[in-house]
Amino acid sequence: MRKNKEAKKAGRAGRIKTPEAIFLGELANQQSSKYRLAQGFGVLFAVSLVLQAWALANVFSDMALHQSFSLSLLIVGLFALLLRALANFGRERICTSASRDIRYGLRRKLVSHLTELGPARLRIEEDAALSTRVYEQVDALDDFFSRYKPQVFMVTLIPCVILLSVVSVSWVAFFVFMMTAPLVIIFMIFVGHKAAQANRRQFSVLAMLSNQFMDLSQGLSELKRLNRTSEARTRLSESAAAYQKTTMSVLVLAFLSTATLELFASLSIAMIALYLGLGLLEILPWQVGESPVTLTQAMFLLLLAPEFYLPLRQLGNDYHAKQKAEAAATDLLEILNTAVARPNTAESTVSSAYSSASEITINKTSSENPPTFIDFQNLSWCEEGRYRLAPITANISKGERVWMSGESGVGKSSLLHLLLGFEEDYQGQFLIKGKPFHTVSLPEWRAKLAWLPQIPEWVNGSIRRNLLLGLGSREGVEAPSEEELQTALMKSQCDEFIHALPAGLETKLTELGSGLSGGQMQRLSIARALLSKADVWLLDEPCSGLDKETAQAVLETLDHVSKGKTLLIVSHDTHPIVWADKHWALTKEGFA
Repeated sequence: MRKNKEAKKAGRAGRIKTPEAIFLGELANQQSSKYRLAQGFGVLFAVSLVLQAWALANVFSDMALHQSFSLSLLIVGLFALLLRALANFGRERICTSASRDIRYGLRRKLVSHLTELGPARLRIEEDAALSTRVYEQVDALDDFFSRYKPQVFMVTLIPCVILLSVVSVSWVAFFVFMMTAPLVIIFMIFVGHKAAQANRRQFSVLAMLSNQFMDLSQGLSELKRLNRTSEARTRLSESAAAYQKTTMSVLVLAFLSTATLELFASLSIAMIALYLGLGLLEILPWQVGESPVTLTQAMFLLLLAPEFYLPLRQLGNDYHAKQKAEAAATDLLEILNTAVARPNTAESTVSSAYSSASEITINKTSSENPPTFIDFQNLSWCEEGRYRLAPITANISKGERVWMSGESGVGKSSLLHLLLGFEEDYQGQFLIKGKPFHTVSLPEWRAKLAWLPQIPEWVNGSIRRNLLLGLGSREGVEAPSEEELQTALMKSQCDEFIHALPAGLETKLTELGSGLSGGQMQRLSIARALLSKADVWLLDEPCSGLDKETAQAVLETLDHVSKGKTLLIVSHDTHPIVWADKHWALTKEGFA
C-alpha cells in the first residue's frame, strides 16, 4: 500500500508515467505522421499570427497618427489572417482524422480481444458494462487525441514564438507574460486531478446502469409474473439519479476550470493594457515624461497579449479531456491486459511424473490402435485452490454422440470452454487425434466446431442475416447457397414457422430474439450449426427454459440432424438423451 502511494506521488510529480499515460502515448504514436503534419500547420499558424499582428499594428497606428495607411501592409495582414485560418482548419481536420483512426483501430482490437476471451470476458464485467467500455469509453478518448494532444504542442510553440517577438519590444511585457503563464498551468493541473476522479466515478456508475438496464430488459417478463416491476423501476431510477449526479459534478469542475482560467488570462491582459496605456500617457511611476514603447509597438503587444494566453486557456479547457481519457484508459487496459488462453502456444501443464506415464499411453495407443478423436487423460482444471473440473479420463470417437449430465457447478460448462480453446490453465492431457491440444492450430480447430449455447445469441437484423452471419467469411469457404439454406431450415424444422411469418426470412430479430419462442430460437441455432458444416457440435443446456414437450421435440430434431457428427451435449437429467452413444455422469470428484 505504501509503495502504491509513493508510485502515485512520483507519477504526479512527473518522474514516472502512469500505465494509462503510456497506453495513450502508444495509441498516439500510431498516427505520428499525421500529428507531425499537424505540427507543421501549427508552425505556419504561429508565424502567420505574429505577421498578422505586426502588419495590423502598423496599419492601425498609421491611421491614428497620419489618418492614412499602407495598402500593402493591409494586404499582408489580411493574407496572414487567411493563412492563419487555413492552417488552423488543416490542423483540426488532420487531428480529427487521427483521432478517428485511433479510436476505430482500438475498438476493433477490443472487440477482437473480447472475442478471443470468450466466456472468460465475464471475469472482467458483464456484457452490458463491456459494451459501454467498447463504445462510450473509447469515444471518450476523442477529445484527447483531436484536441488535447495537438494543443500540447501549440501551448509550447505559440507562447515561445510570442515571447521571442516581445522580448525585443518590451522587457516589462515579457516578464508579465513569464510570471502569469505558470499560474494558469498550475491551476489547470489542480482542477484536472479533481476532474479525473469525477470521471472515474461517472464511468463506474454508467457501467452499473448499463448492467441493470440489460438485466431488466432480459428479466422483464419474469418480473411482471412475480409482480416486482416497481422494485426494479426504483432501483433503475436510483442508478440513473446517481449517474446524473456524477455527470453534474464533472460539469461543475469543467465550468469552474474554464471560469478561473478566463479570470487569470483577463487579469494578465489587463495588466499589459494598463502598462501600455500609462506608458503612452508617459505617467509610469518609474518613467515619468517618457514613453517606453511607440504606438505601433503598443498595438503590436496588445494584439499579441490575448494570443499568448489563448493556447493556455484552450489547454486548460481541454485538460479535463486528458483526465477523462486516462479514466477511460484504466478500464480499457483492464480488458486488454486480461490474458487470452492460447493452447496452441502454451506449454503443457502436466507434472513430470504424469507426463512420462501419459507419453507411454500415447505411444502405445498410436502403435496398437488408431487414436480416438478427443481424448481426456486425467484432465482437470484447478483455479484459486479449488477444482472447476475434477480429474476425468475419457474419450470420444469420431461420429460419437455423448451426453454429459451432472449438478450445477461440477464443471460441465468448464469442459466445454476447454474444448472451445478459451482456457489454457488445465492439468493433465487433452488430446485431439492423439496430439496434445496445445500443438493444434486453434483457428483450424474452431473452424470444425459448432457452438450452441444455453441462450442463443443474435444480432439486430433479419433471420437470414443471423443464420448466415460469419459463414463464408473464412478464406476458401463459400457462403451457403439458397438451396443449402432451405435444406437446413427443413432439417431443423424451422421452415414451417418461418414461412408463417409475414416477412419470412427477412423478419427482423432483436438481440434477445423477441417475437420467437424458446423452442423456435433453439431450432434456428440448430439450422445455423447445419449451415456451418462443422464436424464437432458442442451444446450447453439446449433445453434450458423449455417445457417438457418442447424440449423433447428439440431433442428429437437434434437426434435427426446430428447423426454422423461428433457431439458433446450438456444437459440435466430432467431431459434425458436416450439416443446418445455414451452417458457421462459428472460429479465434483469426476465421473461417477
